[in-house]
Amino acid sequence: MTAQQKKSRRNRPSPRSRLLESATNLFSTEGIRVIGIDRILREADVAKASLYSLFGSKDNLVIAYINALDEQYRTRWSERAQSLSTEGQLLLFFDMAIEDEPSKEFRGSHFLNAAGEYPRPETEAEQGIVQACLDHREWMHSALTRLLTARNGYPSAGQASQLLVLLDGGLAGARLLRSVEPLRLARDMAEQMLAAPAADYSI
Repeated sequence: MTAQQKKSRRNRPSPRSRLLESATNLFSTEGIRVIGIDRILREADVAKASLYSLFGSKDNLVIAYINALDEQYRTRWSERAQSLSTEGQLLLFFDMAIEDEPSKEFRGSHFLNAAGEYPRPETEAEQGIVQACLDHREWMHSALTRLLTARNGYPSAGQASQLLVLLDGGLAGARLLRSVEPLRLARDMAEQMLAAPAADYSI
């Protein structure tokens, strides 16, 4: 190995970073259960022993992938929300989806997709995968509820649920039609809901 090659290897991301990056690329574009460990290892150029010492199993790597996506999403939303009005923060969930779908080749929500691959989680690890997806959704619902409650002046968890259902439908339609138009319609419906006279969404 040449000195240049040795320097290049020293500057490479850590095995954990390479595994997570490769898993993210593969899981988000092709799905989770169809991707085998050996393919992830080849893409990451990491030995199998490293994967098991760092994550313990493929399922734990999936959980790390979902948690990383969740952290990135929360950070991005929080940074952008700082300069927006309350209504802008609420609609930001739709705006981000509209922006993201073309670059994701209309694959919809990675969180919903991941949970959908485990409709009947049988092991503790599979339950952990679904729970990681639920944690992301619960954060979204909590953020929406907090904003709506402050805006409406009464508990508004029900309205937060309605906005999430609109977002879910927009994402599903965008994936099927390979178009952002269902998401634009969902955003318009959300905006109309927010502009309507106050109603009690506490249930």
